[in-house]
Amino acid sequence: MSNQNFASNAQSLTKEQVIAKLNLEHHFEGGYFRQTFKAEHRDTVVTNRGDRTTMTAIYYMLTEDNNIDHFHTKYSDGIEFYHLGAPITYHMIYPNGEYKKVVVGPDILNGQQLQLAVPGGTYKAAELTSGSFGLVSEAVAPGWEMQDMIEVTQDELLEQFPQHKTIIERLANKNQ
Repeated sequence: MSNQNFASNAQSLTKEQVIAKLNLEHHFEGGYFRQTFKAEHRDTVVTNRGDRTTMTAIYYMLTEDNNIDHFHTKYSDGIEFYHLGAPITYHMIYPNGEYKKVVVGPDILNGQQLQLAVPGGTYKAAELTSGSFGLVSEAVAPGWEMQDMIEVTQDELLEQFPQHKTIIERLANKNQ
């Protein structure tokens, strides 16, 4: 298959086809996901939360009917990698209060990024602002476990970062 045909086929995929082909499931934060890798073949690393694998990876997809990944954080560092579909906009609030917005997508000539590193402890939200779906992967090190997820309410974020009220009120969970 030529590169041109491949690009055309990738652009004509529907969200339902991607969900089915990649065996994605609904994610409690919003969107769809599937864990694709867990480094169980390596020695674990010791964290103050217990032993963890050295790395995990997932597919993650937002869709027009499930278009927000609410603010949350985790202990581990993560890197998002763009794959298919529309760009995904990430909103980060760093522990020092700095806010940053990054669009992960294919249009690198207009400022989109193909990957985004998010240090552990950073509050992150994501949204699909156009298109029927956007697909990324995320690699996390040390590897992610459910008990490493730190969900946060809108009130908790507003108390910590009142200067970011507008984005927090739009993209944070109202309550747990």
